Amino acid sequence: MGWWPGDATVKEPAFFSYAAPQPPGFSKAPVRPAAASYNTDLSQFFLRYDDARSAASPRQALLDFCQSTYEAAATLGKWNRAELEHNAERG
Repeated sequence: MGWWPGDATVKEPAFFSYAAPQPPGFSKAPVRPAAASYNTDLSQFFLRYDDARSAASPRQALLDFCQSTYEAAATLGKWNRAELEHNAERG
């Protein structure tokens, strides 16, 4: 998960999310919000900054993007979510 300021490939600012290694099916996973999309050239999901900014709740749009792309990677990659999320809570 990160921020992309825009360049020759992605012409405008956007949030991005990827999984490495990418599990099978990740590119087709349903992610939120609906404005998010998968870029096959870069093998990443993107949520354009303007789409997040213009959402009814920009904060919720970004949180949904982060959570849904994490869930897609974790589920498809068969990550041990209980262990990961338990460790994250402990800080």
